[in-house]
Amino acid sequence: MKRHSKITQIIGTLFALLITTMAGQLTHARPGADDFMKGSPPPLESRVTKANWYVGPHNRWGLQHVREITPTTEISRGEGPVSPLPTNSQPIKDIPVTNIEGKEVTIADWLVDSYTDGFLVLHKGSILTEVYMNSMTEKSYHNFFSMSKSFTGNLAGILAGRGLLDMNNVVASYVPEMKDSAYGDATVRQLIDMTIGISYSEDYDDPDSDVYRYSRGANSNPNPDGLTLYDLLPAFKKEGEHGQKFRYVTANTDALGWVIQRAANRHLAELLATEIWGKLGAERDAYVISDLNGTPFLGGGLNTILRDAARFGLMMQQGGSINGVHVVPADWIKDIQTNSFKTGYPGISYRNQWWVYPDLDAFAARGVAGQEIMIIPERELVIVKLSSWPTLNGYHKGGRAYDRRATKAIIEYVAGL
Repeated sequence: MKRHSKITQIIGTLFALLITTMAGQLTHARPGADDFMKGSPPPLESRVTKANWYVGPHNRWGLQHVREITPTTEISRGEGPVSPLPTNSQPIKDIPVTNIEGKEVTIADWLVDSYTDGFLVLHKGSILTEVYMNSMTEKSYHNFFSMSKSFTGNLAGILAGRGLLDMNNVVASYVPEMKDSAYGDATVRQLIDMTIGISYSEDYDDPDSDVYRYSRGANSNPNPDGLTLYDLLPAFKKEGEHGQKFRYVTANTDALGWVIQRAANRHLAELLATEIWGKLGAERDAYVISDLNGTPFLGGGLNTILRDAARFGLMMQQGGSINGVHVVPADWIKDIQTNSFKTGYPGISYRNQWWVYPDLDAFAARGVAGQEIMIIPERELVIVKLSSWPTLNGYHKGGRAYDRRATKAIIEYVAGL
């Protein structure tokens, strides 16, 4: 079983690398969601499993069908009314942008080129454009990957605002089980800002990377050893000093989740439902990948519909409130905007489990394979993009620059409205 799982993972990685090479020239002829999981049973090559749902091309179907692949926990929307999102249609898709080859195309072309599944632009709380592609509809769920981290960060901010969580306390004071791990003597602030000194590799192109073993414990990959998140977290060892530099580690977010559960003395799924999701006026319940103990994988397992992702972004854009309901402390959001620090990635900073773009006056929740909720408060603008890139790291070597040009073009257009 272990050998089979390993071989499957290696084949998936090699296939993803092949797709990356092929993506050197953009092409619109590509597999889509409708090409998978058809037949009784589906042919082997089109079958989406726990071993391949997250990498291309199988992720074209897999990212919209996670709860059919692995165990999940429901995050209730509660009983309140749905927050309205009025429509103010604008020709966003016609905005010109320069593509990877240096040609002038439109936002509509960019959405195709960048493997978009869902795209929505909110301005002053109204929908300027809402696009569904790759068989996604307004009722379809989509995996968030690491956008989930920003929800976890917000939970920490909510507890801190109530005096239940002290950012200066060490992790072991909340979770003694992590006393002898990399996390034991780290502060909650260092944990939430990803400045932990830890022996851990997060290389999505390497099947031997720690992130893949960790994904097994999260129950998002085949898990023949029966691992759980809280089996793995105490086993990571310290390497270097805490607080010295930014280092992106998915395990940090679930360590934070453990701290949050202990500080609140409440289950993570219940916290997420009552403190955030149930206050947004969401249309639908969310759900999250859960490990064998039912612990939510908040490092990368949240799934919602597109409009509800936009409602979350709108709440952040409006300083932590939506429809008159207070959700996240305003000073927590201001801290994201004003106290971010350099990550080593050009033009990108970090704070409180959020990415910050100083040159755009924006901050964002981001996930691999092309997930983003970007918030530009001064423009009263929220841009949501859900995608299924052929590899976790990108769809083209020039893709991120292309994405940035498209985003800037949208911001400039909206500024003129």
